[in-house]
Amino acid sequence: MPYALELELDGGAGAAVRDLWRALSEVGVTWMAQSGAAPHVSLAIWETIDRPRFEVELARFAAETGPIGISFDGVGTFPGGTVFLRPTPNRALDALQRHVHARFAALGAGPWDYYLPETWIPHCTLAMDVPPGRVSEALAVAADAPLPITGRLEFVGIVEFRPVRVLARYPLGA
Repeated sequence: MPYALELELDGGAGAAVRDLWRALSEVGVTWMAQSGAAPHVSLAIWETIDRPRFEVELARFAAETGPIGISFDGVGTFPGGTVFLRPTPNRALDALQRHVHARFAALGAGPWDYYLPETWIPHCTLAMDVPPGRVSEALAVAADAPLPITGRLEFVGIVEFRPVRVLARYPLGA
């Protein structure tokens, strides 16, 4: 199973995303609401990690890294039936994502191409695996959200997925 390094949204912004997950569930798009995931932005995904060393380094990283402000002002889609919230451009988040790849490169193998610094598109997933005939409906539900959703990325974690299982989670800047 792959592993994602995620930044988790604060309570208020996270609640707004969960509201969107519930609205999508009402039209039959249920994966995120049922996944056990927290509302987040993934900075990197690897096929494998050196878990013991990764968790130690992640705790250090969390202590050295403060929360980051974020504002989601639009929605979008990726191929394969993914609907997401799009943040406004954020230099601090972009720099942190590049730093994560440099810092954790020796602790993870098989990085996913879409999450490499030169190809990464920051996003907060609202729906995954939406059938092609339902993407426009899911996108319409997401587009009805009161935007912007503004908050902070306050926690970092390493998550194994499908199914979602949080392996380690730390507050940023603590």
